[in-house]
Amino acid sequence: MILRFRFRNFRSFRKEQELSLIASNLGDLPDVVRRPKGLSEGLLPVAAIYGANASGKSNVLMGLSFMEEAVRNSQRTWSPDKPIRVDPFLLAGEQDNTMTFEVDLLIEGVQYEYGFSLDSERIHREWLNAYPSGRKQTWFSRDVGQPRVFKFGKQLSGENRAIENLTRKNSLFLSAAAQNNHEQLLPIYNWFGDKLFFISDRRPFQSLIQLTAELCKDDTVRARVSSLLAAADLGIVGVDVSEEAPDENFAKFLQALRTAYSSTDAGPMFDGVDTRQPSLSVAWRHRGFGSTEIPFRESQESAGTLIWFGLLGQVLHAIEDGSTLCVDELDSSLHPLLAAEIVRYFNDPKRNSNGAQLIFNTHDTNLLDATLLRRDQVWFVEKDRAGSSHLYPLTDFKPRRHENLERGYLQGRYGAIPFVGELNPAPESSDAQ
Repeated sequence: MILRFRFRNFRSFRKEQELSLIASNLGDLPDVVRRPKGLSEGLLPVAAIYGANASGKSNVLMGLSFMEEAVRNSQRTWSPDKPIRVDPFLLAGEQDNTMTFEVDLLIEGVQYEYGFSLDSERIHREWLNAYPSGRKQTWFSRDVGQPRVFKFGKQLSGENRAIENLTRKNSLFLSAAAQNNHEQLLPIYNWFGDKLFFISDRRPFQSLIQLTAELCKDDTVRARVSSLLAAADLGIVGVDVSEEAPDENFAKFLQALRTAYSSTDAGPMFDGVDTRQPSLSVAWRHRGFGSTEIPFRESQESAGTLIWFGLLGQVLHAIEDGSTLCVDELDSSLHPLLAAEIVRYFNDPKRNSNGAQLIFNTHDTNLLDATLLRRDQVWFVEKDRAGSSHLYPLTDFKPRRHENLERGYLQGRYGAIPFVGELNPAPESSDAQ
């Protein structure tokens, strides 16, 4: 579970920012707060981020996604002789290309602090601290400004020096350690690979539909999905999933692409793609006249139904696995009542008993409801006059417990909304014909 995420000099954010899921000392919705083993503070399962268009709220999730990409792939797929694809703040007077990312995690009752700093040329710093008994242990640190770049704590066993020699200047030690099966560090690496998921318009939505379809091969899961689809009042009474034979022409085309790009940075995206496997076809059964049920194929379904179906797979997977799900624009093409139901699902300790978390950004002010979100679950992003984004919590404004948060936000009481001046046409010239 994520406790805090900090980052600096990434995209529209210049100064260090922090997104915290540590619960404040509030009386709102007390059952929402989790009390996991190994943590003295309460932890929140949901964080909602609001802001105007182009304010930078999507960049918060993109920063966490960049961190995931670096951990998972810097040693395995980043090119050893090409620059790192960094994305720093570009509007500063003096250009600084060094980006910093750090996350505090709770994994199996143990707290960890892991982070790194990098620019386009190399990793400058990297560190991992553990708190197995509540006391800090520095497992390793890396600093190119020190005579000895790598230092390893006595609590970190394994072939550390050997892995140090395998770690390139543009790859993370954590990534290299995982590739060399460092048993003690695998839980941290695996959290990024197995417990952190993203949904955005940069991910093909067809993959989400296929994931839900794959889960629906299990009768129990399919019953849950059917129930949630029915609850959404979409006229759907059930879902059927069947396998279709693989497309031989597509398989040949994909193999040609795999061969053409095998020696480039794009090569790894074809890893694990097996065109010999049959694809899954979904039919949504709609209520017809009388007791008839009419199957609809994907091309016949509405965008809202497909988005809801695709989200359900990720939501149910996260809930079952205790994962962290990050959603860019939760309200996109989704009815407000359905977005609210997803938030309730994660906030409900009975339905979400494995510690799953939901971090999302949205424009949907209907979710600013004291019966749905705690005040410490709401965050805002706003740009200053220099074009730099700032992330801050609603609790900075100390709103009253039963304050109408939606109205306060729309009135500009908390910032993070666009203020559009009067749009007057240019005056006509006096000598216009």
